[in-house]
Formats: sequence, structure tokens, C-alpha cells
Amino acid sequence: MTLLTTPCRIYPATLSDLEQLSEVLAHSFYAPAGIQGLFFPMQKFSIQQDLQQRLRARQQGYCCLAAWAGSHLVGTLEISLRKLRAVPGQNRQPYISNLAVLPRWRKQGIAAELMQGAEGIVQVWGYRRLHLHVLENNTVARRLYQKLYYQVLSTPPDPLEWLGCPRQLLLYKVLP
Repeated sequence: MTLLTTPCRIYPATLSDLEQLSEVLAHSFYAPAGIQGLFFPMQKFSIQQDLQQRLRARQQGYCCLAAWAGSHLVGTLEISLRKLRAVPGQNRQPYISNLAVLPRWRKQGIAAELMQGAEGIVQVWGYRRLHLHVLENNTVARRLYQKLYYQVLSTPPDPLEWLGCPRQLLLYKVLP
């Protein structure tokens, strides 16, 4: 399944990875150039503070994975247990957030490796379903999730849709 041209290792992240994790997340979700570049240091700092809090808490039902290519941290994702409105009557469910791969490392199978690592962790936790949100217009991510057999569970109404904002789709996968 992997398209990786560079060997990649997936490990649970630790506090010692915090600086590199923040770098990956900031560069994946925010532009460090142009007018947005003025706010980039603050955005990265905010990401670092939030992530530090989650890593320090060491809560049961939380894991941050890091993808390493050699000595470079090139990707990450977080898994947590969340109450999902679209899954009525259920307790907290495994949920993936903050899947990020540095731009120059994309299209090499790293995101798929991170997703498969998350699926393995969730199974160890004793769960058989995994959830995530994706924006309706994020065709690259949707294609990845489709290849990994994720399906749309719900498309909740979004009050910002009338402003042209893309809807969030809740996807899920039943694990073996």
C-alpha cells in the first residue's frame, strides 16, 4: 500500500519532539509567507502550547504519532477519544485530528502510514471504529481516506455554508 520512497518510521511522540511537531503542524496548516507570515510565529507558538499541554497530560485515550524519515520529523497525527454527536448512544469514540505532513514530504505514503498506525493503536485500545472530519472540498485528503476505506457517516448542517465555507464531513472506518 505504501508509496514511500524514503524509509519512514512511526512512533508515539514525546515532549522532546514538541518543537519539530509544532513546526510540522504550523507549516502544514498556515502559510509562513506573505501577509499570513506576520502571524506565523504566533500560530506556531499557539500550536506548541496546546500540544505541550496534551502531551504532558498523558491522558488515557490520547496518542500523538510522529513520522520520521531519517532524523527528520516529517508528519504527525493525533488520536483521542471524543463524544461525537453523530454517533448517538455511544460513549467516547476514537477520533483522528491534526493529520499533517510537511509539504515537501507529501505524496510519498506518509499520511497513509500514520493512518494505519492510528488504526493499530485504536485496535489495541479495544475499539473497532475510527472517526475523523474532513472538509468537503479537500479532495486530496478525501481521496486518501477513500483508499483507506473510510466512509461518510454524516454531513452536519453548517451555518457558515451560506457564506461559501465548505462543509465538514464526518468519516468513519470499521476496523477488522
